Amino acid sequence: MTEKLYDADATLQSFNCKVIGLYTVDETTLGVELDRTAFFPEGGGQTSDVGTLQPLHECGNTGTEPVCAARDGEKINVENVEICGDHLLHFVKNSEENVKKLQIGAVLHGAVDWTKRFSDMQQHSGEHILSGVVHRQFGFNNVGFHLSQHEVTVDFDGELTENDICKAEDLVNEAIWRNLEIRAWYPSDKALETLEYRSKKEIDGPLRLVEIPGVDLCACCAPHVRRTGEIGALRVTAFERHRGGMRLWILCGERLLRDTREKLRQNHAVGKLLSCRQDETADAVRRLKEKNAALAFELIGLKKELLHTRAQTHPQQQRIVESLDADVTLLREYADLLADKAADFAAVFSLGDEKKLAVISKTGFDLAPVGARLRNRFGAKCGGRGGVLQGAVTATDDDLCALLSE
Repeated sequence: MTEKLYDADATLQSFNCKVIGLYTVDETTLGVELDRTAFFPEGGGQTSDVGTLQPLHECGNTGTEPVCAARDGEKINVENVEICGDHLLHFVKNSEENVKKLQIGAVLHGAVDWTKRFSDMQQHSGEHILSGVVHRQFGFNNVGFHLSQHEVTVDFDGELTENDICKAEDLVNEAIWRNLEIRAWYPSDKALETLEYRSKKEIDGPLRLVEIPGVDLCACCAPHVRRTGEIGALRVTAFERHRGGMRLWILCGERLLRDTREKLRQNHAVGKLLSCRQDETADAVRRLKEKNAALAFELIGLKKELLHTRAQTHPQQQRIVESLDADVTLLREYADLLADKAADFAAVFSLGDEKKLAVISKTGFDLAPVGARLRNRFGAKCGGRGGVLQGAVTATDDDLCALLSE
């Protein structure tokens, strides 16, 4: 069994260890089992630690500090860590060189990617405070948690209003700034009988609790920061109804800083483009959107007038095939106007590779064979009845004009 160093000390960044198992997962991946590790495995809704393993030569010591130097260039990247049955495996690249370095009994120096680990601890500890606050204030339970490098989501089994979320956010940050000590431990079975704690599922084996005094007591296997002040701050960045409850997106600490910095940068750029202050961008964008909507409505009216004029002056033809830079509504309207000048039919299609198409006949011309040829030649998705054929087709202008003119 692997000794879980992260259980006793979440701040441990490096350690010495021995290989006690080496498994070929597939042609690209090896699973390395160690006698002790500070790498937290994937679990509890959280991705695993990453980092490196480095061979130590002529060294039998397995203390927390290396006693002999490793050669440059011999670091092996740990890409993921998982508990597989009774084994805690560190996944590395499957190569002949790595197999030689990782033989059973080999002494290694492990180094956890501390930037990722600390960021994960900030997010996870912040989630515990949020879940504790929501449970105490509104009676809702955390029924889902996901922590990856790209996002952090928390699911609750009841609906929260925007005001509820703001209130919870304020209470969470008050707890963070009180710099409360966070305690993680394995209570005895007798102690568990008197403790009220949160848990999303039944847990087999020893139960580890994480306590934030006066805020939360929850079953959890993950590393956490030592005091709430290390979280920095928490912000709910988005929320939506989800499976009868709510899903909240959150950011804490370093991730919150980077996210806020980027959003402020974007808002500053928008303000410069709209010649307004940063606290006025929403109103400025709203006014611009309303102006654009009015202009778009006016443009549609002008296009319709132009199409009517073009159709009235269009010469009589057996078949009329034209392209038009317009939406489906105008395509059909223009085709309907041109059909008065066509003995067979009028066809109008939009520009681009994926074209919208409207074909209209007012003389009883059978459009079914036209649709069949479009489907057989180009795989078009089209259909219709009563002298109307419409749909979508991927073809060049020349190929489509040629087929419609056959």
